[in-house]
Amino acid sequence: MSEKKDNDKENFLIKQYRCNFCNAMHDVRIKKSLLDAQTKYPFPYVFLHNTIKNGEAKELITILYIDRDGKVRGSEIQEFSTNDLFSKEQVMAIVEPLIKEIRILQQDNIKLKKQIQELQ
Repeated sequence: MSEKKDNDKENFLIKQYRCNFCNAMHDVRIKKSLLDAQTKYPFPYVFLHNTIKNGEAKELITILYIDRDGKVRGSEIQEFSTNDLFSKEQVMAIVEPLIKEIRILQQDNIKLKKQIQELQ
């Protein structure tokens, strides 16, 4: 057995999961430390996978509900769309502080350029 496989068994819980959407088996590697760190069980574990259905490639989000012993107790599958990742409010909450910080950095840049010119 290779060193990587030994390390995987030591650090990861490897579960097999059959996706009801694409009907394929997936090996799901869950860090044992993540399992031990949970305060509520079952906890959601999310992973992405691809499938081709009716000639069209689809990305799927799978949520597995894992119990304290590492057993899969339930699952949900949704087609992934970039529109589903964040709500408009979440995007604005992320972007607005970044824009504000960029403006501050631009102003600092202008001030520093002026100081450099004055020193020359």
